Amino acid sequence: MRITQVSASNWRNFKSLDLQLDRRLFVVGPNAAGKSNLLDLFRFLGDIARPGGGLASAVGGRGGLSRVRSLFARNYHRGRLIVDVHLEEGGTTWHYRLSVKGQSGDLNRPVVDEELVERDGTPLLQRPTSEDLDDPERLTQTHLEQIGANQDFRSIAEYVSKVQYFHLVPQVIRDPSRSGLDRDDPFGGDFIAQMNATPPRTRDAWMRRMQAALQAAVPEFESLAIEVDSAGRPHLRAGYRNWRSTPSTQYETEFSDGTLRLIGLLWTVIKAPSGAGTLLLEEPELSLNSAIVRLLPSVLAAAQRSSDLQVVLSTHAPEILDDEGVLPEEVLVLRVTDDGTRADLLSSLPEAVDDISLGLPLSDVVSGLTEPQDLDSLLKAARGRRS
Repeated sequence: MRITQVSASNWRNFKSLDLQLDRRLFVVGPNAAGKSNLLDLFRFLGDIARPGGGLASAVGGRGGLSRVRSLFARNYHRGRLIVDVHLEEGGTTWHYRLSVKGQSGDLNRPVVDEELVERDGTPLLQRPTSEDLDDPERLTQTHLEQIGANQDFRSIAEYVSKVQYFHLVPQVIRDPSRSGLDRDDPFGGDFIAQMNATPPRTRDAWMRRMQAALQAAVPEFESLAIEVDSAGRPHLRAGYRNWRSTPSTQYETEFSDGTLRLIGLLWTVIKAPSGAGTLLLEEPELSLNSAIVRLLPSVLAAAQRSSDLQVVLSTHAPEILDDEGVLPEEVLVLRVTDDGTRADLLSSLPEAVDDISLGLPLSDVVSGLTEPQDLDSLLKAARGRRS
């Protein structure tokens, strides 16, 4: 199964959003355009469908309906937050639509305004049902999150619940107490614990592949292992070559930011094919050498060859877009307007198509569309007089 189209109304920066997806998508745009919020749309669906999640949890964990609903909503679609997803599975097409509104008189509690599921164009679910109207409390939950109600379309719930998000923060890996989360922390609080919890034979095989990659990418790197201390806490241990006969040892608290992020990226990519689904990568180029960054599209393509893995990646690194395998229809350009952020595939923008036909690199084309045009004020701020 994979997602082929995502539409949304009144989601954060986006008053309206409609995009086609193939196996990967590179999201580009200026700061504060909504790259993180676009990735979060996929996580939002996953949080609804995930065991222990649900609509109330997904909305509440983001600060409430007023925080996720676009400031540009006004009366657009009556202010409803709408997410519309099309998926393919073999020869079967699926369509899931969810419309959410605030329940009047109850501190804007999120409730289902509409929930629709279609398989090959045939409706399997249309809410609200007569039962929902008789008991409105039922509308505080989607059927996507209910095992007892999603039997006919459980494959959708299982697929979106496997969304993986990568944005590891080195400081959190070094000191997990910073995250405040016990498990499934997207910023790395339990990253080493997740590695350690993987079945030993599988974990060791994956770590051997990571070790070979790190030997090529990190100077003097020799070995990588997991070591459990006397308190039962797992740690990453690396060996580095030096003038002595035995390698010097470092633990994660001593790793560079780039090494930690590369370890996290390698682990995420290597383990992803076993579960497929959608992998969200937020600015994976951070702290990495530009030569490694240029190779990322090829690394992702290699991981996708053996699976149905779908990748959505946000980036500020032009090196990624200049990989010869990256196509204009895989690049989503975000641009801020006075009516919310617009999202367009590079291949759909006439001015971009003209530039590409002239042989301009994709990075130059995108820069012309997204870079701020006048940064004089930024320079003036730095040159300000001392009082």
